[in-house]
Amino acid sequence: MGMNEPFDALQRRVYLDNAATSWPKSSAAIEAAQKFIHECGATSGRGAYRSAMLADRWLADARHHLAQLLNAPDAQSIALCSSGTHALNAALWGLLRPGDHVITSAAEHNSLLRPLKQLETHHAVRLSIVPCDADGFSDPRAADELVCDDTRWIAIGHASNVTGRVQALDGWRDLALRASSKLLVDASQTLGYIPIDVQTSGIDVLAAAGHKGLRGLAGTGLLMVARELQSQLRPLMFGGTGLASEQLQTGQSWPQSVEVGNLNLPGVVSLAVAAAECYRSQHTTVLNAAGVAQPSWRAPLQQLVAGLKQFPEIRMIGWEALSGDDDLERAGRIPVVSLQVAGWDVHDLASVLDSSFGIEVRAGWHCAALVHDALGTADSGGTLRLSPSASTTSGDIDWTLAAFREILA
Repeated sequence: MGMNEPFDALQRRVYLDNAATSWPKSSAAIEAAQKFIHECGATSGRGAYRSAMLADRWLADARHHLAQLLNAPDAQSIALCSSGTHALNAALWGLLRPGDHVITSAAEHNSLLRPLKQLETHHAVRLSIVPCDADGFSDPRAADELVCDDTRWIAIGHASNVTGRVQALDGWRDLALRASSKLLVDASQTLGYIPIDVQTSGIDVLAAAGHKGLRGLAGTGLLMVARELQSQLRPLMFGGTGLASEQLQTGQSWPQSVEVGNLNLPGVVSLAVAAAECYRSQHTTVLNAAGVAQPSWRAPLQQLVAGLKQFPEIRMIGWEALSGDDDLERAGRIPVVSLQVAGWDVHDLASVLDSSFGIEVRAGWHCAALVHDALGTADSGGTLRLSPSASTTSGDIDWTLAAFREILA
C-alpha cells in the first residue's frame, strides 16, 4: 500500500492479531489524544504555564486510573513507559543485583527472557527456568526445588502469548513467599482482558504494554513498583527530568527514575482514558445467552475455537484437552489461539489468508524463544496465531472459518 492509498481500499479486513497490538483502539482514547494534540500539546514537568499544567494533570490522571485498574496501593506507584519491554527492562536492570537468583519459566516472551539472559551473562545474575507443558503452562510447584538462599525474584508472565494459557498467580505468589523473594509479573498479554489485583496477588512489580488489551495507543506502557522497592530502582537512562536541572549529577527518585526525557503525552492521555474505560467495563456485568457473566471477548473466542475444531487438518496448539465452552471457562485463557495445519507452512498460510481473504494473523515464533520446544512446534517454524478481541464480530469469525474451509478444500 502506497502512502497516498486510502486504507478503505481494503475490500475486507478481518484483524486477528490483537495479541501483537489491539485494533481498533478505544475511540474515546483516540479522541482524547487528538484533542490533547490539537488543543494542548505541552510536555509534563517542564513548565508552570497553563498548558504544561494541563499536561501534568493528564499524567496524574493516567497514574490514578491505572492504579485503580490494578488496585495498586496508590497512584504514585505507577510510572509511565514507552512499551512493556521498556517497563520490564527498567525493572530488571533497576532492581536486580549481582549474585541475585531469579526463577522464571519457559513460557515467557523474549521481552522478559532476553534481559534476564543479558543479566545472567554480563552481570552475575543467576537464572533458573521452570519448564512448561504442552499448554504453555508452568507449574509453580515445579520451582520449589530451584529455590535457594540467593533467590531474590520470581519473574513470570501472566499468560502465554502463544497459547493464551493464563498462569496461576496465586501459586507463584505462594512460591515467592516461601522463598522470601519478590514477585515480578509481565501483564502485557492480560491487562485489559482479565482483572488484575496486585495487592491480592502479592505482586511487587508489574510491567505491561498499554497498546494491547487495554487498547491505548502504541508507544505506551506502565511499570508498577511497590513503595518499599522504589528507592532501590536504579535508572535505566539518564537525562532531563525537569527537576534539579542545574546539576549534572543527581539522584533520580521514583518515578523520574523511569520517566526520564519527555513522555509520549498523547499516549499517556490515551492510557488515562483507556484505563478508566476498562475499569468501568470490568465492573459492569455482561451476561451471555445462558445468563452467565463473561467478558465481552469470550464469545468471539468461543465461536472461533468451536469452528476450528471442525477441521481434522487443524491442530490447535495447547487446546487439545478442551472439549467445550465449560472447559474454556475453567481453563484460564485469553483470546489467543495458535495452530498448525497439515500440509501447510504457517507463513505460507498466513500469506494466503491475508492476500486472498483480508484476514490478518501472525505466523512464526511470536518472540517466545523457549515455549516451542514444549509445544512441539520448534522444528516447523512456529505456529499460526489468531487473536480476536471484543471488537471481533461473529461475521468476522464466520468469514475466517469459511476461508479455512475453502483453503482446505
